[in-house]
Amino acid sequence: FFLSARFDGSDVPTMPASARPKKKMKKDPVDWRDSKAARPEMEKYYKEFAKGFVDYVATTYEWPDVGVDRMTRMLDYTVPGGKYNRGLLCIWTAIDTCKMKGIEFATVEKQSIVLAWCVEILQACFLVSDDVMDSSVTRRGKPCWYKVEGVGLDAVNDALILESFLFWLIEKYFDGKQYVALMKLFHDVSLKTQMGQMLDTMSEKAKGKKGIFETFNMKYYTRIIKYKTAFYSFYLPAASALIACGLTAPATLKACEEICVAMGIKFQIQDDYLDCYGKPEVIGKVGTDIFDHKCTWLLVMALQLMSKEQRQVLEANYGMGIAEKSAEKKVKEIYRSLNLTEVYEKQEKDSYSQCESLISKHKETLPSETFIRLLKKIHKRIK
Repeated sequence: FFLSARFDGSDVPTMPASARPKKKMKKDPVDWRDSKAARPEMEKYYKEFAKGFVDYVATTYEWPDVGVDRMTRMLDYTVPGGKYNRGLLCIWTAIDTCKMKGIEFATVEKQSIVLAWCVEILQACFLVSDDVMDSSVTRRGKPCWYKVEGVGLDAVNDALILESFLFWLIEKYFDGKQYVALMKLFHDVSLKTQMGQMLDTMSEKAKGKKGIFETFNMKYYTRIIKYKTAFYSFYLPAASALIACGLTAPATLKACEEICVAMGIKFQIQDDYLDCYGKPEVIGKVGTDIFDHKCTWLLVMALQLMSKEQRQVLEANYGMGIAEKSAEKKVKEIYRSLNLTEVYEKQEKDSYSQCESLISKHKETLPSETFIRLLKKIHKRIK
């Protein structure tokens, strides 16, 4: 040691600066509002959660190494890699709820990240299943999981494992009333989404059935998109965050549902419009709703407005498959003649006012900042 002088003049040993223990630099808090910065942070937690789940299975069920490797590969292929919009909505809701309640977000940050990944894992579960049912080829710029060599229909069981993964996370990180409320929420939303998916699939397979277009009304359409999209894409992330922050009252969750379902319906109507009119280089896909005989907002509105002659043309050309480009062109010409673009623009404006009114209605019990920000983000979107 080197010597240094005390204030009283005596010498004391001291360490050289290089030998002194380094102070840990305080980590800057994550800016979860910045989606670009938040995504890599999300993925760090995914690695922790996935390893914990695989280790649990390996230890509890005496899983062989080959099984551990297979499950790790499946999780890493199917869960990360998306935009994490649903997961980030969960975190944003938690941040605003803490602000509303006057508590530090740090007290629920880990729990909100857990739930963000639970929502993303459920999304992965649905996508793996959907790709098999739809015979899809690619997902997120790579082959669908069931298309990977050696996987095939084993992907059906993998989807069930993904669902077990999210429930394992809930059981690991929550207990008491929160645990019960979250288990009920995820089971309920899963069932609602599965029922919505069933209705949507039925509409695709109904081509040629007598009277099928009579069933394609606004009530039927709204039921499909409410259950297939609105609950798991909007309500589930927001309600999960509310529960993590201690807001478990049925009336509070019902208010959240009312807002989220309205925004989910608006979002899906936009998707239907963009499938027909969006630019493939912008929306990232070629629209196929007309080819696939989908019950869409455009179809339902056209059925309400068209003449008998137009109806005959539409019924003869709707859902003819992707090879029949001329059939799609005839349907789009009917849409154009009915000025559905103008009808859509009015719907966009009206739906914004409706959502805004609902947010204002529940501003005393819910974090209105979250919903206002989300509404502005999706309004008039082009992709």
